[in-house]
Amino acid sequence: MLALKSNRLWILDPWRDLALFVLVPLWIVPIMLLAKTRIDFNIYGAIALAFVGVGHHLPGFIRAYTDRALFRRFRVRFVAAPLFLLGIFITLSSLRLHGLPVIVVLWGAWHGAMQVNGFLRIYDTKVGSFSPLTARLDWAMCVVWFGMGLLHSSSRVATILLNFYNAGAPAVNPGVFAAFRLGWEILTVCITLAFLVNAWRETRAGRAPSPVKILLMASSFGFFWFAMVMVNEPVFGLLIFEIFHDIQYNALVWTFNRGRVDRGLGAGRIETFLFGPGVWRIFLYTLLVLAYGTLGAVTGYSNVMVPDHAGTVLGSAGFWTNLFTVSSFLHFYFDGFIWRVREKEIRQGLGIDGTREGKEKIAPQASRPSGPFPRLLPAGWQWAFFVVPLAWLGVLELHGNVAPEVDQYRNIVSIVPESGRLHYLLANFEKFRMHFPEAIEEYSRSIDLDPDFEPAHVELADVAAYTGLHEIAITHYLRAVELDPSDTLAEDHLATTLLRVNRVSEALPYLLPTARRAPNDANINYLAGAALMHENRLAEAVPYLRRSLELDSAQPRARAFLAQAEGYQP
Repeated sequence: MLALKSNRLWILDPWRDLALFVLVPLWIVPIMLLAKTRIDFNIYGAIALAFVGVGHHLPGFIRAYTDRALFRRFRVRFVAAPLFLLGIFITLSSLRLHGLPVIVVLWGAWHGAMQVNGFLRIYDTKVGSFSPLTARLDWAMCVVWFGMGLLHSSSRVATILLNFYNAGAPAVNPGVFAAFRLGWEILTVCITLAFLVNAWRETRAGRAPSPVKILLMASSFGFFWFAMVMVNEPVFGLLIFEIFHDIQYNALVWTFNRGRVDRGLGAGRIETFLFGPGVWRIFLYTLLVLAYGTLGAVTGYSNVMVPDHAGTVLGSAGFWTNLFTVSSFLHFYFDGFIWRVREKEIRQGLGIDGTREGKEKIAPQASRPSGPFPRLLPAGWQWAFFVVPLAWLGVLELHGNVAPEVDQYRNIVSIVPESGRLHYLLANFEKFRMHFPEAIEEYSRSIDLDPDFEPAHVELADVAAYTGLHEIAITHYLRAVELDPSDTLAEDHLATTLLRVNRVSEALPYLLPTARRAPNDANINYLAGAALMHENRLAEAVPYLRRSLELDSAQPRARAFLAQAEGYQP
């Protein structure tokens, strides 16, 4: 196997490839975990996700619309696809249909897998590995391992199913889903074994796969699993993987376009201006990406502020949200055919000559279709995989087949019962419907699965206190305050619940801060004064009792307590 120090292994050089393409998670995760201590991603995560997710669309569009030869070759696609997609999204918006998010999630995961596959083929091509079987197994490895991450991600499964049900689709049988996931796991094991056997055989035949490819495969699959399955906060998990995906993409597009300019490969004026020599051009490129991402974040934020009932990208958010949804789908679609490593211009831009060190030139098989299998349908007919499911879901939704949300969540919890967050959401529905025993049961399951999830403790305590289960409420309020000392509402409720069971001395450390935070609440000031009286802290009680009477003079008990406190002579 080629030594890792060989420059023929790398797109740029060892350090830059490892930092920008292969081992990006090693520096992304520490930075984002540090940011997480200072930023509430439950509030700002969706905005950040829109910012990074949309920004990296621009480099692909720059290539599509500034590379004159590429534009001439795919002129119909580059002109018709934006108009076609915009028309679809406007139609869905006017009809308030919700089938599109299902395709967004699935196509997005496919797109991420295929980007990794593209890098695998680049690194193998760098060492002259052009075996069709190897290419097919690389593709299959990306599909099954990314699919495994999706199927074992409770948040991703829930997102797909919720969008699926909101579009009127029938409920999925939990047994069928479990069988499908088991079958996928078996398929993943079989394909992984086939990949390893093929790599061993190719190595023995003197055609060893690139060691960088193997390293990239391990880091990408492992990081996708970490972000989708192991990270408890769904938005944060999506965000860190999106950053990984975007850094790879933006760096590769810059490398490719700079290579076209440096090697005189027909770059146009705009390409030459943006990707010519000079550090300032890198800053300009970065600034343009960030500016485009900012537009996406702004429109995404508009959708958050004015969502429709399902919180999807469609509905009342308006034209600009739809426009940047078109941007996402165009990015997915264009990248499926403008970055094929088999194409001569792509290899030239990346400086790939198709040779092994010390060996003869190996033909890049440029005539072989991209992907693992020959194309069965012309490019236009492949849109059926987008249009037909969307039309089917639209017909179902127009016929009013959407199930109540509580039934949707019950079904999803039965499919992925290992998710504490889903039990919490189901409990919220039960609480809203005043099914308190069921709500307490679901909150308890959520806490069993995720003991440090503070909102579940608060909600369980609220329901328990409302139904008279004060000791249970106190236990969970205490845990909530321990997990999040800044949750003043939980602290307030803890204080009043302790007073209800006459645990006055325990209530005071929480009640007095509550009274200071609510100086205009007559009842809270009265309770604070009365509790201090109970503990014989009469002088301290006077200001609270006076304030209570100032706010509400019709309180005979407060007046009596105040007279007693003011008349006391130590």
